[in-house]
Amino acid sequence: MNHLTENELRELIELVVHSHGSYLSEEAFNDAVLMLFENIAGMESCLLHDHYLGLLWDLYYDRHKLNQ
Repeated sequence: MNHLTENELRELIELVVHSHGSYLSEEAFNDAVLMLFENIAGMESCLLHDHYLGLLWDLYYDRHKLNQ
């Protein structure tokens, strides 16, 4: 698995929010996402971690701003 759809990215964010909350720092958010990647077949060794971390953080941060 090398490519995630926008829906899959949003589902990952929902998992992070459900398990870690809506007010994470970028570092804590990245740690939570990397832990999820360890449990997703193909993502544990994905070369696109940094790319996905950036995309996911942007979506998470935007979601957080909308909920304020």
